Amino acid sequence: MRIKSAPVVILSAALVTALPATSVTAQTAYVGDEISISFRTGAGSQYAIERFLSTGAPLEVLDPPEDAEERFGEAALEDWIYVRDNRGDEGWVQERFLMAEAPARVRIGRVEEERDAALERIAELEDELTGQAEEKDALSEELAEAEARIEELEADLEAASDGYELVEANEQLQERVERLLERNEQLEEQNSALAERSRQEWFLAGAGVLVGGLILGLILPHLRPRRRDSWGGGL
Repeated sequence: MRIKSAPVVILSAALVTALPATSVTAQTAYVGDEISISFRTGAGSQYAIERFLSTGAPLEVLDPPEDAEERFGEAALEDWIYVRDNRGDEGWVQERFLMAEAPARVRIGRVEEERDAALERIAELEDELTGQAEEKDALSEELAEAEARIEELEADLEAASDGYELVEANEQLQERVERLLERNEQLEEQNSALAERSRQEWFLAGAGVLVGGLILGLILPHLRPRRRDSWGGGL
């Protein structure tokens, strides 16, 4: 099987793919520019048209059935080739309307699709880069805040260290004051006890003096000498 060379139809090496059991090699051909061709049940214009194939439709070129020459004649097989379309249907098309490469319109469409996909990917990458830049700025700002906070904490720690020494000294002074206050309370209790004891002693001494005076007052009158009775003639 071959595809003819012509000013409009060009044939080159086609893609080689796995074939059905009835063929040895397969080629991919495309319907030529700005035409639609008939997809027929047999190798000839007298056979029924299954449908029309538009420009750029890919077709897998197959080896004709074993009885094709007997059924259609050798001349028909020079003009018609056996193909399989993208639906999986098999039929016959005229060889002169096929191209070995996709038509320019199809290639341009594919290039445009690839270009649009590339532009879309570029836009996605730019968005990602922008997002990464924003994230980087945010992380840098967060890092700067963290460093500033560390400096504040170090200053607080230094002040706290100085303050701790003052607190410790103050606690020692407070402890000393508490001991002095406790000692003062003990001394006050002792003074109170001594004062109470002194009052008791003075009370006892005063009571002793009073009792002694009373006793003397009772005894002294009896100790005075009796006067002579002038009328009694003497003692």
